[in-house]
Amino acid sequence: MGRWLAPLMGVVGLLTLVAGVVWAELDMDTMGGVPLVAAGGGLLLAAAVVAATVEGSTRRRDALPR
Repeated sequence: MGRWLAPLMGVVGLLTLVAGVVWAELDMDTMGGVPLVAAGGGLLLAAAVVAATVEGSTRRRDALPR
């Protein structure tokens, strides 16, 4: 599950980040897109943590045969 979850979270995070930046730029009066930018950044951070965890748990300790 982790092999597809991290890229999916990364894509959703990037799209959320871009949508928040566009919203914040277009709507200068309310600054409504700023929390959306924070949510996108949080999703990107979570995706990086999931990817690192999956990579660390599936990597073999001794990859080269002796």
